[in-house]
Amino acid sequence: MNKKAEIIKIACKEFAKYGYKGVSLDKIAKQAEISKAAIYYHFENKSELFQEVLMPKVNELINEIYSLNSSNPVEELEHYIHSYAKIFKKYPNFAAILAHEFVDGGRDLSDEIIKNLSKVFKKLLSILREGQKKGLFEIDNPFSVQLMIVSSLIMHQTTKELRQRVSKYIDIELNPDIKDIAFAISKKILKAISKE
Repeated sequence: MNKKAEIIKIACKEFAKYGYKGVSLDKIAKQAEISKAAIYYHFENKSELFQEVLMPKVNELINEIYSLNSSNPVEELEHYIHSYAKIFKKYPNFAAILAHEFVDGGRDLSDEIIKNLSKVFKKLLSILREGQKKGLFEIDNPFSVQLMIVSSLIMHQTTKELRQRVSKYIDIELNPDIKDIAFAISKKILKAISKE
């Protein structure tokens, strides 16, 4: 792994654990066994490093979500939900970074990342509108559907340690696979928005 990729890998873990504001370039440099100046050789500043950590994952999420071209809004919605699950499973730190950013109001996300994340929500809007047009869905607020999807999957990915601790005190294992969570969310959302 080249040094730039190593810096990005370390930074991804740090941003996931501490959020943008809690990350120190000094600490990243120390973990990468380089000087802070070496980080500046690859990245103009912490903000650029943060964008380099996030942008490939955001773009991969977009590509995954847009990869299905179906005229069936139910299939499209299921695919949309499972796309998030697939990317969060592949990049567990991505969910944690987004959680920090959502809490902080997205202040540290570049306009480019906000624009790309908007493409994701735009896809959901088009799926829901198509479902309404075909008489399949009845939706008052499309953003509530987005919240149900994203917040549930992010919570799954960011609460593993807590769930393990809680499991010690109850009679049920709290460690379902994110694919199972996505399937359950799909069923619940489709039931909630189905026009019957």
